[in-house]
Amino acid sequence: MRHRLYGTRRGIFLSPSKVCQACGVPLSITRNHSWERDGRILSRGSLQRMVIVERKIVGGLLDRARERLGAEVMDTFVQAKAMDAFRYTRSLLGLWGRIMVTRDLRRRYIYDFLCQQSRNLGMADARVVDYRRGWSLVIACSQCYSEQLFQGDILGAVVACEDKGGLVRSFREGGEILFEVSLTGDDHHGIGGGYPFSWEPAVPGNRRFRRCSACGAPFSVSFLAWDMGRGLVVDTFSGEPVVFLDAASINVVHREMLARHGESVDGLLARGIKKLVDELLPGLQWKRRLPEDRVRDLFFLAYRGMGNPVCTEPAGDGILVRVENPFNYPVVAGITASFIGRGNDVEWEWRKAGPGVLVVWVAARDGKD
Repeated sequence: MRHRLYGTRRGIFLSPSKVCQACGVPLSITRNHSWERDGRILSRGSLQRMVIVERKIVGGLLDRARERLGAEVMDTFVQAKAMDAFRYTRSLLGLWGRIMVTRDLRRRYIYDFLCQQSRNLGMADARVVDYRRGWSLVIACSQCYSEQLFQGDILGAVVACEDKGGLVRSFREGGEILFEVSLTGDDHHGIGGGYPFSWEPAVPGNRRFRRCSACGAPFSVSFLAWDMGRGLVVDTFSGEPVVFLDAASINVVHREMLARHGESVDGLLARGIKKLVDELLPGLQWKRRLPEDRVRDLFFLAYRGMGNPVCTEPAGDGILVRVENPFNYPVVAGITASFIGRGNDVEWEWRKAGPGVLVVWVAARDGKD
């Protein structure tokens, strides 16, 4: 297999299509992301927190936001996602990549590189259709994880590369989704500035991952299957497509819902996420475990960057779960309740027990384990 080297004679970065021969994980995934022992995935330079989440969960969250906030709120999400993509692109390219972009060297190759990276992240089967330096960029795909959020991804990447503001639109033509960014010449067009929210300080963790001896990827990540031609990453246990996503993308949606409807949104969101996850679980095989061992059912949260499942213990008629550093409290609460309840209708409650600490209580309604 031939691998293209993108960049100057110094070799800035290898083609993102190159994979680890030992575990099959794309090297651009392991080289540009770090799995921390506190249950977080950080991008290169630790600028962003990433999560691996089912496309259905992202779609369900956006549908719920659209129902409650109206279609016009999607513009807010596009701009917020563009801000995330701006920072991720700058982090991904590194110093030499930014020098290439500044000097207009092989900028088309940079966009080809970013399209391939979007395939590795499970976002879309993106490709460059047309590029006019200083004027416009057109990207096409047959499918993507979210048309609105992918608009933001493309806009942010273009602003990061061109150092100019732009406007993005999407339309359908010939069975494909086309994304067109027109450069405005404005200074970033409001993108790349202040972050819409701040992180909580991480609770130190001691999570240990079994890792690939060749590339260092956590062994559990190799259970994901990459179909680079189709731009899909699939969880081989559930068969569901997943996407590597900046946690800020989901948190911005949550923040807007809170601002419009208050704290009652948290309960609705947690229940909605549990219902979505319940629909994904019937195909999974469960082991019979003692309450204090049920934390093993949640170990996936750590390798997906969703948080660090610390312990489970008996509590009354149910099980009490502690998860540290959840990327979003109601979303992780819903996922936790679904897995501890094993997709069944259960009684459950959750609360934020402190900065970076989520507590979930789950009890069976009908005596099911």
